[in-house]
Amino acid sequence: MSLFPYTRLALASGKALIVSGHHYHVLNAQDGELAQSTTRLGDDLQTALVQSGPIRCTAVDSTLTHVATTADDKKLKIWRVETLELLNERELPKKPTEVAFTRDGQTIVISDKFGDVFSYPLYPEHTPEVPASDIGASKRGSLNAHENPSNGTLVLGHASLLTTFLLTPDERYIVTADRDEHIRVSWYPQGYNIERYCLGHETYVSALHIPSFKESALVSGGGDPMLKVWDWMSGRLLANISIFNVAEPYIRVRAPKRKRGWSEGDEDGETGEGAQPQKGKGKGRRGRGKGKGKVNQNADAGGKEREASGTPAEERGDQPMADADTGEPADESNRPAASASEETVLAFVVYKIQSVDRGEHGRFIVFSVVGASALFYTPFPEEGVLDPPPVHVVEFPVPVVDFTVGPDGAIWTLLDAEWAGAQSLSEKPQFVRLLTWNENTLSESSADSPLLDALNSRCLVSATPEELKKLDLYSDLSSLPKNVDPDHDALIRDTLSEAAAFDPDAADGKKLTLRELGRLKKKKALLAKIQEREEGAKRASREGSEAVGEREVKRARSESESGTGVDEKAGDVHGGDGNEFTEGRDDVRDVEMAA
Repeated sequence: MSLFPYTRLALASGKALIVSGHHYHVLNAQDGELAQSTTRLGDDLQTALVQSGPIRCTAVDSTLTHVATTADDKKLKIWRVETLELLNERELPKKPTEVAFTRDGQTIVISDKFGDVFSYPLYPEHTPEVPASDIGASKRGSLNAHENPSNGTLVLGHASLLTTFLLTPDERYIVTADRDEHIRVSWYPQGYNIERYCLGHETYVSALHIPSFKESALVSGGGDPMLKVWDWMSGRLLANISIFNVAEPYIRVRAPKRKRGWSEGDEDGETGEGAQPQKGKGKGRRGRGKGKGKVNQNADAGGKEREASGTPAEERGDQPMADADTGEPADESNRPAASASEETVLAFVVYKIQSVDRGEHGRFIVFSVVGASALFYTPFPEEGVLDPPPVHVVEFPVPVVDFTVGPDGAIWTLLDAEWAGAQSLSEKPQFVRLLTWNENTLSESSADSPLLDALNSRCLVSATPEELKKLDLYSDLSSLPKNVDPDHDALIRDTLSEAAAFDPDAADGKKLTLRELGRLKKKKALLAKIQEREEGAKRASREGSEAVGEREVKRARSESESGTGVDEKAGDVHGGDGNEFTEGRDDVRDVEMAA
């Protein structure tokens, strides 16, 4: 029988909370004694947990009194840790991407895949009963892009999938990041007041962190080959830390390759935004060490720019994603080990960023990469120092799922111990490894730890292959890299599908507001316009390239005789006025806004 890997560990107030599949456990952090576990709940409650799907997002308050969890059923559940009592549950409008408590533990802030951030009180406010005449009417607020069935308070919204967020230490601001390279600093809770943008990323942003030792700095990462350090209040970029060349050899899990409309040499912005996979690298190192993690102190100090494909890092664009219509997840723990084959492609996603203050021994940034069998750390860049800091590596035989920095600076690393690529290892799989510091060096601890022993023995939960497949630890490798083609953008495709499938005569008696009807009408008009353009493109391609070539020859001859500039020629090639490409992108943006 397979076992669920751990996906989240929280340490606070002498307690440890660990998430495993559909369940979580509470342990005494000193002696490792199991205090509470959802596996001990009644059969009805356990059945409900399994039916809701694996836990996707988890947040705990500062004292580990309450824990908030969300799963595939899009329900926010609030638990009392002491007794494992389910205090309340509320339906969320969209699937969440991040959950966090405010400092006082009385408010939960949630971002979702639609690009919105909502806040909810710890205990739901009493709402009056809905009159029978209003049943089925829209619950949307004047500013909400979609219904919120639990009356959450809208904080802000993005026009793209919102990947992560964090509240500043004083909770006066909220920093949000999305799939369209944006980092926004807004007031909290008045999110409509935008204070600043931190612009410079060229692909999705998936991880944010404000170091406790320098609260004016923000560290961000995602699909770019470097981490960026910002002064988030002014939006000024302080430093770039090149990480891709160091991390790439350790990426063991690949994303399924998109099956249509993509080739390795395709750099057309319409289909892949310069996407181009790496060749000859990323297969992982052979002969992985068993037992303790190995430390590489000499890892590429400069983090050289990507050279294998001849494409500079700043021109790389997003990595290709899987065909949106296939619904295939990234390679999972119950599948064969990923390799650089024709069916998979390298996708680079920074999963998490944290920091550690070692006092006189230095300050460090610690980060992980989705699907990589290593944890990475680098000195925090000092202002005025031009030389890039070296990136060091602690290697493991299997991919890292998550990590947590303990109060003493020790790092608890969660591993996908039963990943298929590790089945040849003869030793007993370890789901958690403990890393400690020796001055400025991070390595695996050899000291006895009751909590570590308990996590690797007492809290493991059995799982079927189907449950492991549903867990889909590496979904970010397929969901974050994107294409601007509407056929391959999940948000646009779903929006147009909704418009095409909606039948006003079969709406089950649900009343639509005038605003909703107007949006639906706009979606249908955009769908018809895109379909018309696609048909025109097909007709043009059938006419062959002969007419196009003849027209280009005549155009070149005319320009050489008249002395017209290159810019005019470029405009004619795009349809006479140079706006054809811009129109297409505007249509896509209109669809996103209409959603």
